[in-house]
Amino acid sequence: MATTLLDVPSPAAAQWLMDHSRGEGLIVSCYADTSVSGVRSTWSEHLNRELQQVEAALKDDPDARRELSRNIDLVRSILSGPAAKQAKGMAVFVSLARHFVRTFTLDTPIANRLVVDEAIYLVPLLEYLHRQRRYLVVHTDSHHGRLYTAGRGPLRLIEEITESVPRREAAAGETWGKQQATIARHREDHLLHYRKELVREIERAWAEETYEGLMLFGEHVVLTRIRSELPVHLAARVACEAPHPFTGKTPRLETEVHDAMAAAMGVHDRRLTAQVRDRLAEHRGIAAGPQAVIDAIRGSQVNWPGSVVMTPDRGAIGSRCTRCEAIFDRIQTACPNCQASCEKVNLWQEIALLAARHNIPVHFVGADEGLERQGGVVAFLTREHPWEPLPAEPVESGSQRA
Repeated sequence: MATTLLDVPSPAAAQWLMDHSRGEGLIVSCYADTSVSGVRSTWSEHLNRELQQVEAALKDDPDARRELSRNIDLVRSILSGPAAKQAKGMAVFVSLARHFVRTFTLDTPIANRLVVDEAIYLVPLLEYLHRQRRYLVVHTDSHHGRLYTAGRGPLRLIEEITESVPRREAAAGETWGKQQATIARHREDHLLHYRKELVREIERAWAEETYEGLMLFGEHVVLTRIRSELPVHLAARVACEAPHPFTGKTPRLETEVHDAMAAAMGVHDRRLTAQVRDRLAEHRGIAAGPQAVIDAIRGSQVNWPGSVVMTPDRGAIGSRCTRCEAIFDRIQTACPNCQASCEKVNLWQEIALLAARHNIPVHFVGADEGLERQGGVVAFLTREHPWEPLPAEPVESGSQRA
């Protein structure tokens, strides 16, 4: 029996799956919402309904049905196990014929989906990873601070800083004014030292990992001073600045951080779709529709800083040539380029994997973001025609690519 590998999704894991996406024999790709809805999770009912459709398609192939049954039994066992009960969602890929089992725990719910094919179905996992942004969170008052890494799960504390600051004390007698001025000066020196130390730790943490942006929580006056002392490249990456009292407990902070992350994701989606509208209106720098995007990627027109923007998978069927691997947005029995036979494929998966193989970022936006007239997918071009020279990639200093 195959060994079950339990993992959390990561770009490296997704790349490994992409490299092993195809093979001999059927593979079951199952996405399950294991969060509790009402009194229990509902993934089992969805799995049964979709399984009936798959079994009906295999009614004339008893060997395939037996293989499917063995794989589904293992999927059910995994989704009924302890890991699934602790997760909000699961992605399970099983092919006992290939001795292949990979299981991923997800910390947010995911739509139930069952796909049985010779290729692993990766689009929901790629979309999940796209929205798995990480932020560097700074929570501070005038002389205490904590740095966190924020992702989809709980905040992870990475550094804590405390500065000993002289207390304000009332002095009596003739020396009152001089002592008060001295104490105030010492306090300000310590507060300035704290802010410099905090900024140094922010720079160090930012350089050690890849973050989408920076979030600042604390008193407005303190945050204003800290932001003014940040290096330019970090000040430009502040995605959120919000008041929050500095305490020893973080549950409310965690909620506010995740709310801010969701808001930032919404801003990101709206910014992308606004760029799509602008380029369409100006008839420049954009390929619209599945086939136009495929051709632009193959024609090397979507290099950095170009990208692909697509809505969630709509289940569209396309074709791929078994010889030259050309991809078409419609069903083809024979390749018009080399006349070899073509096979049916999930069009969204083929576009996402084609982009990944060319190191092109893929952004997923909501189905209601206005891409319907463009067939649900567009690409930002770095050159209008394949024969044009590529733009020079700028050298970045101390900042990270958005």
